[in-house]
Amino acid sequence: MSTLEITSHSARRARTRSLVQLGGLISKAGLLETFNITLGEDLQKSPEMKEPIATLFKGLLILNEMAQSEDIYPLWTYQGLEALAKENMKP
Repeated sequence: MSTLEITSHSARRARTRSLVQLGGLISKAGLLETFNITLGEDLQKSPEMKEPIATLFKGLLILNEMAQSEDIYPLWTYQGLEALAKENMKP
């Protein structure tokens, strides 16, 4: 296997790991329940998931706009670190 193939494979694995971790954050935040998203469904093909996924996507777009504000980002960082610390203290 060439160095390029190994690097490409490593990059794909790292990207996949990051995406899985982001999915875990979405779950930890309670968004799956809030938007009635069923795990195990093909989110792109399931007709039942079309509206919940569209709603969550729009919410994430709004979140992205809000996060770009210089005022809110540091506050969210502080509050997010506190929330994660509390979450990690749960039995």
